[in-house]
Amino acid sequence: MPKTRCLTASMLEVGMHFDARLSFSREQVDQYCLLVGDHNAIHRDLDAARMRFPDSADIIVPGGLIQTTISALFGTSFPGDGCLGLTFCPERFRRPVYPGQEIDVTLTIARVLRGGMIDMDIVLTDIDGQLLANAKSRVVAPDDAYYAWWHETIDGVDEVGC
Repeated sequence: MPKTRCLTASMLEVGMHFDARLSFSREQVDQYCLLVGDHNAIHRDLDAARMRFPDSADIIVPGGLIQTTISALFGTSFPGDGCLGLTFCPERFRRPVYPGQEIDVTLTIARVLRGGMIDMDIVLTDIDGQLLANAKSRVVAPDDAYYAWWHETIDGVDEVGC
């Protein structure tokens, strides 16, 4: 597990952003579908995916898997450890995401509210810059007391187990 970081609400400003490149394997798609009970054929069968999306290159990565992975970015990378995700509202998936396809995710702070609440804009593109999806999320960044504990207890540890 990569080392996490921790940014408090007082450290965050409108316009700050975080970029990540993600990719999902067929095995991850299968495991996710099994875990959540998603039996939609477009996530398992190429013919079914092509019936829904005629130009489909492969089965379709479930939107929930993408959303869950982005939620994990909130808790590990931006703002980081101690962050609580409150909402994740996809506005629209414009194009399907396929197993093995690399996608770029940009998380941008749109508003900083009281109580450590942060509104984020989320943009997903393929590596050629084509828009795949956009979304909004509200998260609660950790406070200074949590940061002090985290810095004293966790910072510098290469792996954090649960």
